[in-house]
Amino acid sequence: MNARPDPSAGESLGEAGERIRSAAPILGDRATDDDCRIRRAMIDEALAVRGIHPGAHEWHTALLVDGHVAGVWVNSVEEAELELTVWWGTRCHWVTVDPQCLLFHEYFPKGKRSAAEAERRFPLAPPRALRDRFAPADSLLDGIWPPSASTTSVAR
Repeated sequence: MNARPDPSAGESLGEAGERIRSAAPILGDRATDDDCRIRRAMIDEALAVRGIHPGAHEWHTALLVDGHVAGVWVNSVEEAELELTVWWGTRCHWVTVDPQCLLFHEYFPKGKRSAAEAERRFPLAPPRALRDRFAPADSLLDGIWPPSASTTSVAR
């Protein structure tokens, strides 16, 4: 591992992720426990400098600049961007809170991704909004029953 550089004032989250990745490279085929601990400590330090502290985790979905869609369980959008940049090696195009993984499942409807699906790349686009796939219950009932006398303007 290289010497741990201090977080630079004014660096973006993408720059911080690239700095951490280069300072703590994975030398083998897989990350060791020590590799993970070192990167986690550097991520926590970069977040603390920005005033972002640990909290409740929820799922965040992101589109990376290389077109991959990825997600992570973290405390904030900032932590998600930093984590994904460090571990995927590419910056985020957008990141959004996705607590029920609804947006993630729009990209990968089967829920679990195969290796081929994980390698799939999507066109870069503005952040996606979660969609409600079902109409509100009130609108489903429109037109089924005639309006009651109290809601009509014609006196009987």
